[in-house]
Amino acid sequence: MSAPVGTQPVLEVRDLSVAIRTDEGVAEVLDRACLEIASGEIVGVVGESGCGKSTLVRSILGVLPTGARVTAGSIRFAGIELTTLDRGTLTREIRGRRIGFIPQDPYLALNPVFTVGAQLLEVARWHDGAGRRADRARLVELLRQVQIPDPAAALKRYPHQFSGGQRQRLLIAGALLCRPELIVADEPTTALDVTTQQQIIELLGDLARDTGAAMLFVTHDFGVVAQLCDRVAVMYAGQTVERGPSAAILAAPQHPYTRLLLDCHPDRAANLAGIPGAVPSVIGPPPGCRFHPRCPSARADCRAAPPPTVSLGAGHDAACVLFGDRIGRA
Repeated sequence: MSAPVGTQPVLEVRDLSVAIRTDEGVAEVLDRACLEIASGEIVGVVGESGCGKSTLVRSILGVLPTGARVTAGSIRFAGIELTTLDRGTLTREIRGRRIGFIPQDPYLALNPVFTVGAQLLEVARWHDGAGRRADRARLVELLRQVQIPDPAAALKRYPHQFSGGQRQRLLIAGALLCRPELIVADEPTTALDVTTQQQIIELLGDLARDTGAAMLFVTHDFGVVAQLCDRVAVMYAGQTVERGPSAAILAAPQHPYTRLLLDCHPDRAANLAGIPGAVPSVIGPPPGCRFHPRCPSARADCRAAPPPTVSLGAGHDAACVLFGDRIGRA
């Protein structure tokens, strides 16, 4: 999945592998994952729980858990290789300043003993350098944009005085405070009710268009992808199995996993059916294609070796032996 023609990717993840050492053995949580995002573009990452979405986010932000390490591949942000950047530079110059982060749970992300103004302005104090008065004025304006009532007074309030949806809006404003080039949103609507989810999705779409920032949006919901994302990457058991324009994949999914995943969505299937089996353990995963034990189209060669990633045209590709006859075609 390449960035749009004529644009340089803001984020380029190439063949990224991440392993975690556990008591049971080494878990290969990411295996040659790939992703590109251009400026002003929203790219979704979709997959079941345990597919590696959060590990991908943690790798980009440089906050992998203890025992986890990048074993192969590259993460380039604005031409900077993040996997070799020292932690101090990553903290001072990149994370929070040039890459904004919107977490999954608005109830856990804010400290209950400090005002929201003190917490959000702390990010700018470390990264922005514009001065406290200028930072405060910008934050008030951002709170107005994300539709927080009486934004100047809101800075003096505590997290418990806001609803879940309002807390998520506060976090969105905080992520935008330093004018980042990339916004990483890790399932930011999961903890919210359906009505509030819709409002947050619309808000994020509007803000991405207004600011021109690139956005990585992690979700398990293809409905969100259809509404918000320009392109999508589908992940399974740590691998990227299909990538391309959202409209093309939603209209004609090519990888067997993508087709089955879409069949689980209530908007597309009259009779909902789950995917047989379960996501395999990433400690000693199945050989070859990791999806083959659950795949209705599996063949003997699916078990032999990891499948090639095949271009299907128009920026759409899939990692599956079913497309082996197309290797080398445009």
